[in-house]
Amino acid sequence: MEAARIDQMVCDANPSNPQGWNSLGYDLLNAGDLEGALAAYGHALEIEPGRASAHYNIARIAARMRNKPKAIEHFVKAVELQSDYLDRLDEDPDLRPLKDDPDLQDRLPGQASSQDPYAEYYASES
Repeated sequence: MEAARIDQMVCDANPSNPQGWNSLGYDLLNAGDLEGALAAYGHALEIEPGRASAHYNIARIAARMRNKPKAIEHFVKAVELQSDYLDRLDEDPDLRPLKDDPDLQDRLPGQASSQDPYAEYYASES
């Protein structure tokens, strides 16, 4: 928690520094303070909405908190901003359970379901 204390001092001294908030989120996440980490990453995104790492880590936190819609929303945003985050779906134990989730797959860039969108229509016309 010493690192988080130091990062909090950095954030207090320069609250408009997104990297300070991102670092605080990282330290709090590793210390197990999910709510604190979520708040810190949220501050980072208020300052810099395109920070892919903050979206990714919010997705991890949301998955741990069993908030699937929020986990999917932020993971998709992280991948849109930085496509190599998609590779972490196999590696990250927090997000791995979402890997084959149709809600996630349908929202990922270039990963949309291969199911025919007109299948229901064709079936009703037969």
